[in-house]
Amino acid sequence: MAAVTAVLTGLIFVLSIRRGVGGVTARELVMIAIAGGGVAGWLIADEPVVATVCVVVADLIGAAMMVPKTYRDPGSETLVTFAFASLSGALAAGAVGSWDLSLLLYPVYFCLANGALALLIHHRRVALAAAVPA
Repeated sequence: MAAVTAVLTGLIFVLSIRRGVGGVTARELVMIAIAGGGVAGWLIADEPVVATVCVVVADLIGAAMMVPKTYRDPGSETLVTFAFASLSGALAAGAVGSWDLSLLLYPVYFCLANGALALLIHHRRVALAAAVPA
């Protein structure tokens, strides 16, 4: 799950450099710095739950940065990608053999965050389609 996500995210990053629009605001730079702090915390944490929380914080900030653009232009995101990512998180959580927070935290977060983004994309597409006069 992590390897596929890393490869696809890297590909999207490369494509966004070539085809991206806009720039980076001061607010986004602050969020990127906080996310970088989460990655650094993950690298130096000696406790699995603390390391996982750092990863979740970093990823959650990245997801939060997507929300305004996704709200404005839901067609710019691929609904099925987020729906399947949510499903993969649910399946990964279901595959955990015990109720261990350090093992469940990330897949449960992954399921919920991607599910929320999928719902945002779907609902905004429906709302925008309904707003277009026939």
